[in-house]
Amino acid sequence: MQTTIPLLHDNHNHVALYAAFSACVDISKASAAEALAILRALPRERLTVVRGWKSFELPLDASALRELPPILLINFSLHGFVVSDEGIPFVERVVPEVALRRNDQAWCEANVPAIFAAYCGLTGIDERRLRAYIDALVPLGIGSSDEMTVPTKEAVDICTSSTFSDRIRPWVSPALYEELDTPRRARLSGIKLYLDGAVGARSAAIAGPWIGAGKAMFTYSDAELVTILERIGAYGTGVSMHAIGELAIEQALACVTEAVRRGARFDAVRLEHVQFIDKAQASRARDLGATLSMQPNFSSDSKDYVDRLSGEYLRRNNPFRMLIDEVGYAPGADLIFGSDGMPDGIAYAATESLFPAYPSQRLSLEELVAGYGPARGVAGAVTLDVDERAGRVTVAGSAITAPAPRRL
Repeated sequence: MQTTIPLLHDNHNHVALYAAFSACVDISKASAAEALAILRALPRERLTVVRGWKSFELPLDASALRELPPILLINFSLHGFVVSDEGIPFVERVVPEVALRRNDQAWCEANVPAIFAAYCGLTGIDERRLRAYIDALVPLGIGSSDEMTVPTKEAVDICTSSTFSDRIRPWVSPALYEELDTPRRARLSGIKLYLDGAVGARSAAIAGPWIGAGKAMFTYSDAELVTILERIGAYGTGVSMHAIGELAIEQALACVTEAVRRGARFDAVRLEHVQFIDKAQASRARDLGATLSMQPNFSSDSKDYVDRLSGEYLRRNNPFRMLIDEVGYAPGADLIFGSDGMPDGIAYAATESLFPAYPSQRLSLEELVAGYGPARGVAGAVTLDVDERAGRVTVAGSAITAPAPRRL
């Protein structure tokens, strides 16, 4: 069956970071054996930054890292990285703190924006790469995007003054926001906070237990988070909070409630990911006026992470039917969707929405499209092939009908 949908807006992506990653070797689509062969064949005389490493498919222990060429290997989830022994001197010269703290997972989870900035320093970001990345999204069904952690001041300028500025809604870390002048701040959607880690890195703040290794990691204490939220509330901007585990979701709800009680006011409150949210938490978030920003493609975690999540967590992941049918969230209003670039485009999200691991994760195509919403600054359409027998959705074709005027 074929159906046509408009170009959509990805409400959660990292366009500047992924544009920088265009210079990287990408092993995300390779099998474990293929990925290992690619890594072993990389040059020995320089550092190679590699993206798309799936630790659940290709675990690398200390002995494996001793044998590899100079590489910095970035986890597919963007949370966590490893550096081969031969790569350490190269990383030390460019980002010494990252090299020093590379084995300190708690530090890495607490400093995700700084690590993103380090990645950009190692790979480079400019308007040409940004343009190429955004152009490449269109055939995949995406015309515009939120940039959920612009990594550097230079990247802010590229995102907000480029020919694609109408198609990017940027968010920054608290530290970077405070470095920016008033005109730059006015171009932003708000401030992004990371409250916990990720399932892929075994650091999401779930109560557990994990299967095998795993530990809930928090960036802030409750008191620290309330103080930060009070400061953000005084700026009169939006706030979004990465919260994957139910413990992080609970911290977000409690601390926003307390900050508002103390007088903080936000243009918008967004909770990002919230994969294991329960009905009571969902109701409290709705009462707070918070928007849930979720990733239907992450429903595949219920198949990919059987090595680390119990059956209970596999079932609780992305409970869309509860949110919509029982609590009353409306896709496109207080429930919005994005991809996190894992992978880019609408096809995989549509596949996981129409053919999920659990019925509780199912979204209709109409709900999915409403949750993404129409692209900003450009109009067009894509045709989807929905293969019921294979349980898969692919993009059959695309067209831009009304591109936004280019600002030079």
